[in-house]
Amino acid sequence: MRIAVVETDNQVEGPGEGKTVVLVETAPSPHVIEEYENPALKATSTRGIWMIKSAIDRGAEAIIVAEAGAPAFNFIRGKATLYMGREMSVTDAINAFTEGKLPRLDSPSHEHMQHHGVSRTR
Repeated sequence: MRIAVVETDNQVEGPGEGKTVVLVETAPSPHVIEEYENPALKATSTRGIWMIKSAIDRGAEAIIVAEAGAPAFNFIRGKATLYMGREMSVTDAINAFTEGKLPRLDSPSHEHMQHHGVSRTR
């Protein structure tokens, strides 16, 4: 299985924030097949979707992130699965994924507006 991890300085990040996307083939053992600049860094809106699309276009079936908002879930539905790797190194997240211990994200982990530092709650 091919998975993608978005990261900055070897820490799992949100799809719109990470500097790099790491593509990993998990079989027969996990190994990096490509690293590239996160296209979200140059996007002006729905940045995380640009990262997710780039990973899916490269064959990723699972994407490890630190967070994801509603737009990411609306886009990814039926295409790939998101997994939560918040506060993990890339290596730890990949190992947890291959061991079946990384939690799947089944709903947004934050409101889209909070992503930009604006909270909807007071």
